[in-house]
Amino acid sequence: MKSIFFDWDGTLVDSIPLLFASHNHVRGVMGLPEWSHEEYFKFILYSTRELYPKVYGPKAAEAQDILYQYIADNHLERLNTLKGAIDILEYLHSRKVPMGVVSNKRHDTLEREIRHLGWDRFFGCYVGAGVAEFDKPSPAPLLYALAAHPDKPNIENVLYVGDMESDLACAEGAGCPCAFLTHTNNSAELVERYKPAYVAGNLGELKHKLMEFLDGPPKKGA
Repeated sequence: MKSIFFDWDGTLVDSIPLLFASHNHVRGVMGLPEWSHEEYFKFILYSTRELYPKVYGPKAAEAQDILYQYIADNHLERLNTLKGAIDILEYLHSRKVPMGVVSNKRHDTLEREIRHLGWDRFFGCYVGAGVAEFDKPSPAPLLYALAAHPDKPNIENVLYVGDMESDLACAEGAGCPCAFLTHTNNSAELVERYKPAYVAGNLGELKHKLMEFLDGPPKKGA
């Protein structure tokens, strides 16, 4: 059975403005200059768990506490779904396609957002940062999610959908194809480097790519 797993931020929901503001709030509290958008997108290849020790050294735990408190105070009221996201999820749900979420967002925050939207009905499992041994770009959280999913999807028939290099690298490491949303300035470079199976500029285009994946010939292990 073919299955589809999604990244969260920038793929199904638009939380980039909140995350950008959150990280720069930490920068301000720590007495450091704010990140530009270019710097932010460079750094968020990694989860906060793996990034902050590199950036803040011995103050990493303090910086993470500041970040998570700011997000907890603001994330639900500023959570916006991307246009076309609910249409895709309803469509896949109607076809009984097993789905899941693999994100570098802290797991408890991810769970609150999914439940707040009422989208837990779509996903057999969701895995945020800190659950698997490593976070994206490692394949560990995606492989963890497949093992935890009640339908036990076969990696040969899984498509992972994301919008960042960490998503492409995660899918590549896990050995499954990726559908890539071209949101970032270096999307063309990433497409050339990773050669994702499907490329879409928005969720409307993505839906057609997902239909192509689902209706195509089965792969090994179907």
